[in-house]
Amino acid sequence: MKTSIKIIGLILLMSIIIIGTIALLNLTKKKYQNLVKEGIKKESEEKSDRIKKDDIEKLPEPIQRYLNYVGVVGSEKVKNFRVTLEGNMKMERGADFLPYTAEQTTFQNQGIRLFYMDVIMKKMKISGLHHFNEDDARMKIKVLDVFTVVDEEGEKMRQAETVTFFNDMVVFAPQTLIYADIQWEVIDDFNVKAAFTHRGVTVHARLIFDEEGRIINFISNDRLALEKDGVSNNIPWSTPISEYHTVNGLNLPQYGEAIWHYEDGDFTYITLNVRDINYNIQN
Repeated sequence: MKTSIKIIGLILLMSIIIIGTIALLNLTKKKYQNLVKEGIKKESEEKSDRIKKDDIEKLPEPIQRYLNYVGVVGSEKVKNFRVTLEGNMKMERGADFLPYTAEQTTFQNQGIRLFYMDVIMKKMKISGLHHFNEDDARMKIKVLDVFTVVDEEGEKMRQAETVTFFNDMVVFAPQTLIYADIQWEVIDDFNVKAAFTHRGVTVHARLIFDEEGRIINFISNDRLALEKDGVSNNIPWSTPISEYHTVNGLNLPQYGEAIWHYEDGDFTYITLNVRDINYNIQN
């Protein structure tokens, strides 16, 4: 009996050591970093042209005002960008907010979005990786970098990631709005509807601006919410923005939230503090 207990104890100890070792290896983060390196290798070495006033004059007036507020004229056209974020998020409705840090690298010309996040829950690290490219749209979340708790892919994920890809363009890299495949419809001086097409998938959103020309909200009905039972539903989704700051000479959003608007009430599931944005990265 004592021998059996010792063997079980030894197995448990070895399991803890193995799990701890895997967690320390940061495999999910390394996968993200390797994907970034692959994207950089494929980038053109040619220097980007500068955005001219003529580039934005073809756009609707509210979009022009926004780009002028940001100060894109004279800046480089964007091939790629990297964003570092931190904030709090909820894993589900009714749960407590958990702190997170995140890094995102988007290769605009290649149509690739890579998003890595670390969340701390009860002193355990939860790692998430969104991988959106020509062939795949996938979200995988692991506890301790070992136990997969979410692994979503397929056409519904592709639609959801296309909405997010467009939202990132509007919020993090508005320079990209000058050449993207977007159909605009002006509602009034402060509201514009947009239909964005990317790799055969078209998604819709409404962009709302304030009197200074700043984007203050992005609303879409095309992003799918993943429920506990694994079912994805179309729920109105918005990203209100309440603060701006200057990053590399541009006036860009600093603080925002992401909200699901359910029939029985709104669910703010993440807050976003933008720490830094860099364009046309080379490493």
